[in-house]
This record gives sequence, structure tokens and C-alpha cells, in this order.
Amino acid sequence: MESDPGEAGIPKALVETFARGWSVTRGVPMPQIDSLALRIETGLPDERRRYIFTAASNAIGALAARIREPRILVKAPMPPAAIAGQLPPQWHVERTGTMMTIDALPGAISALPDGIAAATEWRGAVFFATLTDAGGGAVGQGRMTLIDGLALHDRIMVEPSYWRRGLGRAIMQLLGAEARRQGVDCGLLTATVAGRALYETLGWQARSPWTTAQIMP
Repeated sequence: MESDPGEAGIPKALVETFARGWSVTRGVPMPQIDSLALRIETGLPDERRRYIFTAASNAIGALAARIREPRILVKAPMPPAAIAGQLPPQWHVERTGTMMTIDALPGAISALPDGIAAATEWRGAVFFATLTDAGGGAVGQGRMTLIDGLALHDRIMVEPSYWRRGLGRAIMQLLGAEARRQGVDCGLLTATVAGRALYETLGWQARSPWTTAQIMP
């Protein structure tokens, strides 16, 4: 996981790996180099395209000024204020998060809470973990792909009515244990504010802010 660090204190190569791994887990085209950023043509219902800066940059404002349409996101490993100060008037910082890594993924899986069952499967290059309740309804899920010697974790979600029951930890253990079975010890993800609190208790370390901006709806 060693590389030359970018201006934001995180290796540019790590952000590039994240962008490619995210494309795999979401089933969208691989990133393409577009000027100073990576461009992903996501084509999702709520997102047509995203630009990812692999390091802190003063060019975000110039890129945003060229974009006239909604549902095009700009992301960078920078604090919100550093991006907000560059944005044209019609833009706003949509959300903030944290890019995180871990050097020792879990190899063991704890017992699940009563009434909760786990199902896992590989679909091509993506590993899916799903938790269901006694009625068979999905109450938690996550996915992972292995890329550049890392396990890229993505879309870790638990239904709000099942929060604080250890399901987030269970999903992370399922993903981590499978990565370890495949010979991968290290992990990478981007976390929301709430997610970061959980991941830190599991040994994940914050590496960089991860901020998203777009045109106001």
C-alpha cells in the first residue's frame, strides 16, 4: 500500500484504486483520465457522471464552471471548506465523508443475533453479503471487490430499525473474512460520518477527507 502521497496526505494511487474498485462494485465503466481528474460515466438514476480528483487541487472550481447540468458529481480527498471556496454560486457541497484503510481485515465471524441469517455469494468480481430477518426480509448488506491487493468495501447498509444490534459489524466481518480467504489482508473504503464511528471501532484508520459537490437541485 506504499506510494508517493498526494497533497491531501493520501497516496494518489490509493484514490485511483478506489475509483476503479468502486466502478467494479457498482457495475459501471472504468474511470477515464479527463484533464486533472478521473471521469466515470456512471449513468445511474441519480447520477450521470462523476469526476474524481486523486489529490487536493485548485482546479476544482474551473472544472465545476464548465459543468452546466445537474447530477454530475465532483469528488476529492479534501476538506469541505477547501472545495466550497472554489465552487461557482450554483454549486454546493453535498456531503462529506472519510477515506479509510485497514491493514488487518477480520478473519473470524462472530455469531449473529437471534433471528438473523447471513447469505454470501460471488457475482463475477463482486462479493455480496446479505443479512435477513426471520421473515426473510433484507436488513443489512454490503459488497466487496479485490483490486490491487486491497479489498474495496462498498454499500455497507443496515436498516434503521436494526441499528445498534451488531449487524454492521457482522457485515464487515463477512466481507473481511472472505477477503482473507482470498489472500487479501488490507481494506479500503469511504465512510459516512456515522459509518466512520463504527469502522474505527473495528480497526479502520482515517486517511483523508472525502468530499462531494454538485450543482444545487
